[in-house]
Amino acid sequence: MTTNNSIRNIAFAGSGNVAWHLSKALKLEGFHISGIWSRDITHASELAESSNSVAFQNISALKTGADLIIIAVPDKAIDEVAAAIGNFNGIVVHTAGSVSVDVLKSHSAHYGSFYPLQTFSKEIPVDFSDVPFFLEASNEDDLSAIRQVASKLSSKVYEADSAKRLLLHVSAVFAGNYSNLMYSISNEILKTNGLPVEVLHPLMLETTRKAVHGDPLKVQTGPARRSDIPTIEKHIEALASFPEYAELYRLLAQLIIKQHK
Repeated sequence: MTTNNSIRNIAFAGSGNVAWHLSKALKLEGFHISGIWSRDITHASELAESSNSVAFQNISALKTGADLIIIAVPDKAIDEVAAAIGNFNGIVVHTAGSVSVDVLKSHSAHYGSFYPLQTFSKEIPVDFSDVPFFLEASNEDDLSAIRQVASKLSSKVYEADSAKRLLLHVSAVFAGNYSNLMYSISNEILKTNGLPVEVLHPLMLETTRKAVHGDPLKVQTGPARRSDIPTIEKHIEALASFPEYAELYRLLAQLIIKQHK
């Protein structure tokens, strides 16, 4: 069984964006990446080459020489992948925000979550020193062991059980995925009408700056914040050619008005 401060060899099940960045960062911190598995052996080989590791076609081979196996696959595949790994003396963790650690319970005696709260794109470098990690484990020894790994990457390491981690993920979706959807909608409206999308960039940056350095509720601006119904109605009418966006605008305006009554 892996004990505290003994994790040196780490294997990855998955070769997507999270595995891509985590494996490289852990290698830089002195950990040995003992193996990479992916459903696509080409992707596994590519990641293995970049992290001075080896690609496995058989997932159970990940157990060879590993102290920790990090499952970094889509949420719906975690159970299947954990089952395929089979009995393992080390620790198995997943990187998902919305999946309980219980999904690993029937497959391993030592398990947990190793959730980095950040958006990952393969081509964009990640500074892990600024990434919060949220951990949960089957016992205190396992928690201590994976905390030792996370602390090599970041000073922002927290404990969060599966219920809290789910709420963290929900919040991250609102702050990241849904705000990005708003940017996408704004771009579409401007492009459709022959207007340059870059004119919004200063506004986007300043809005984010204020939200990060203050209370988003208190720094809210705009017609809905002022309960300016005539302007809101004009905006909705202007979105006649985008009925779904008009309905979204109406719902969001109603929510802002309600928050600031």
